[in-house]
Order: sequence, then structure tokens, then C-alpha cells
Amino acid sequence: MDKGIAFVDYQVCMACGVCIQACPFSYLELNKTDVDSLHKAYPALLPNHKCNGCGLCATACPVDCITFHQ
Repeated sequence: MDKGIAFVDYQVCMACGVCIQACPFSYLELNKTDVDSLHKAYPALLPNHKCNGCGLCATACPVDCITFHQ
């Protein structure tokens, strides 16, 4: 069931990595960003990989920061 592509709301994300462990395709990785002053590593899609929209990452997220867009 394709829900679209996963997007992470970095203003809500805790950078816990639970979504990465939940992805059965290993399409996510933690990347350092300049989103905040702490320079945490946040989940991001791997280059050259297309999210298949299974939704397992969003289901696993403890703060519901993952949404899907077409």
C-alpha cells in the first residue's frame, strides 16, 4: 500500500532512530543537519532510494513526526 514518500518534521523529531530500525528496506539513515543548534543526526532517505510508502517508520515513531506525501 503506497502512501507516498516519507517526510520528517525536524521541528518535532527527537533523532532517536526508531524509524530507521523499523524500515524493512533500510532506506533511511541518520544524517547530520543544520536543522538545530545541536546538529543532531536526523533520519533521511538514502540517495537513489525511493520510499515505497509502507508506513512502518511512521507507525514506529514515538512522536508522530513522519508524514507521507505523493
